[in-house]
Amino acid sequence: MKKSILFAALIGSVLFFSCAKDNDDKGICESCELIGVPITACDNGDGTVVISSGGNSETISEEELGGLSPEDYVKGICSAGAIDLGQAN
Repeated sequence: MKKSILFAALIGSVLFFSCAKDNDDKGICESCELIGVPITACDNGDGTVVISSGGNSETISEEELGGLSPEDYVKGICSAGAIDLGQAN
């Protein structure tokens, strides 16, 4: 009887955790290269985007993207040829 209860509890917990909501939108990244340096924008799925380049990164809100998708924002940086993530020039 104890084995049956343990087995039922195990099956119940597996079903509970396998049916948890997946964050499919989290971690979607877009990238391009500017003078051989990759620039990446990753959507965190919580209203923020992490912009990374040359070992530096900055978290910005979706409002700061000015209505652009992370993909369009990164493409705009690469086509404009400039990025500032607090690097000393």
